[in-house]
Amino acid sequence: MKRSKAGVVLIIIGIIVIALAPIWKWAIGPQLLKLPDDIDTTSIYEGVLSLSVDPNSLALLPPELEVKVPLTITRTDVSQPDLSTGSVAVVKENVSAVGPGGKEFITWEKFYAMDRKTAENVPGNNSDMDREGYFLLYGFGVKQESYPIWDDDTMKTTDSEFVKEETRDGFDNADVPVYVFEVGGKDKMVEPPLGLPDKISGAQIKALINNRALPFNDTEMYKIDFLKDTQATLVVEPRTGIIVDIPSYDETYYVDAGALGMGEIKLANLLYRQTGENVREQIDDAASFFGLLDMVQIWIPVILLVVGLIILIIGIALFARKPKA
Repeated sequence: MKRSKAGVVLIIIGIIVIALAPIWKWAIGPQLLKLPDDIDTTSIYEGVLSLSVDPNSLALLPPELEVKVPLTITRTDVSQPDLSTGSVAVVKENVSAVGPGGKEFITWEKFYAMDRKTAENVPGNNSDMDREGYFLLYGFGVKQESYPIWDDDTMKTTDSEFVKEETRDGFDNADVPVYVFEVGGKDKMVEPPLGLPDKISGAQIKALINNRALPFNDTEMYKIDFLKDTQATLVVEPRTGIIVDIPSYDETYYVDAGALGMGEIKLANLLYRQTGENVREQIDDAASFFGLLDMVQIWIPVILLVVGLIILIIGIALFARKPKA
């Protein structure tokens, strides 16, 4: 007497389907998580630009006479499908910092090229400069560790260190888990900040250092170096890697006067933070991807496992059933 052939076939199919569950979970599913071509986000920040020198004469200002300019900073990040490839996503960033009376103090347009799977910067590929590390996004599945963050001003990366886990609320989503990272570092700038020249006259150096006795020719131009000290807090939604909140971004600019025995001379400070309403919007934007992520990372492998078990049980039942004489 022969056992049920259908039972044997179902047992084999069940085992194969069950085996597909971990394969999907750890191999197939992660390959499907890629940066899309429909990124379109707006981030809004409020801050203050504090000037410690007269921008025309470069004469130092006493602390009580520092010029403080309130700013509203708007940043948009939009996908550029026509510049992207199957493995690289290109995003255009526009930034505008507007002060009193609608005057623009800072504005730029940049193009970032990122690996679709990791969100890391990649050189070339229609980006406007060769970058490393991360900037716009942290990538899918952020871990509680350090991540290198790129800075265009210094052309270097600085580690953002994981600090703690918190929650943030959106308009439609409450208590969304987020990771808090802190960035800190001081480096030489590649280009002068705030539109300043990379060379200044001897007279301006004397005014900047407040010492007319320095051995500089008033009319001769001298090259100077600038430094930037960055201290920032970044809040990341870990499943999507979206930076949903910047509670504090503090940039201080200096003239490196170490060669003159004067150390570092503070020029200006830019301190800003993301608006509360915009943070809620970013939280909801990140949460809008949770359903898709759950389907790829949880439900498809679970469905494969359950269906495989059902098929296997039916197959075993048919195989174990006594055949008719």
